Amino acid sequence: MSTFLPKPDATNLTDTEPNFGYSFLPGLLFVALMWLISLLSYLTGADLGFLGILPRNFLGLIGVFLGPLIHGGLLHLLSNTFPLLLLSGFILYMYRKVAHKVVVLIYILSGLLTWLIGRQAYHIGASGIVYGLAGFLLFNGFLRQHRGAMAVSLAILFLYSGLFYGIFPNEKGVSWEGHIAGLVSGLVAAIAYGERNPEPADKPYAPNLVQRHMSSTIGPQYQHMLIHYKIQPQPTATSYTYTYTPSTGTTKSPTKEGLLSSNEKNKTISSI
Repeated sequence: MSTFLPKPDATNLTDTEPNFGYSFLPGLLFVALMWLISLLSYLTGADLGFLGILPRNFLGLIGVFLGPLIHGGLLHLLSNTFPLLLLSGFILYMYRKVAHKVVVLIYILSGLLTWLIGRQAYHIGASGIVYGLAGFLLFNGFLRQHRGAMAVSLAILFLYSGLFYGIFPNEKGVSWEGHIAGLVSGLVAAIAYGERNPEPADKPYAPNLVQRHMSSTIGPQYQHMLIHYKIQPQPTATSYTYTYTPSTGTTKSPTKEGLLSSNEKNKTISSI
């Protein structure tokens, strides 16, 4: 009896295919939270700037976690919304195995670096995270030396070339320290979690992925059917030889085949 059974840790083919639309859902939820806080701040007239990062102040460390959610106005909010949504979606789609580690590292490290090198003022906004995500995509492509990742890096350079302008102290009231901190955190994330040795594209599928029988006639919950088969041995034929005497009309008990005398007038009956 032979049975095809998948391994306990086998991965379904449908599980290995990333969903492009769902990759943008976490970034969309974070952006929605930013907009909700800004709306409540506008409606209530509350100034939430004190929740930003205050460098080298112990209480200012709270801004590492809350600062990216606070923005100074509509223009500031819009400038971070679309890059944050786009960059986070691409990272979750392309590097889904390490995306959560990359985002958490950039979120925390960019805030801590801003707390260390920033001016004595409250630093608010998600610009540091945007610079960190862009930096990860940029540096990871060059570190991997892979054509697909290099194409993404060049696209980032083309679309967000203006980001490098923000790392210089040119405009008053802009936290260029936060931008530098985000870019450095993106580089650290690319070194720590970058996939520099991708698996070859022509690697064959594991045997457990092709040893399934697909049925399209029943519900999807029973789509993967296991094959069970059993080979039964064929029955062997048994011959019995009887001796029939025409003169008396009698038969003798079974004898071994081939022991009959050739001069006997008999009739042989074989059955299975």
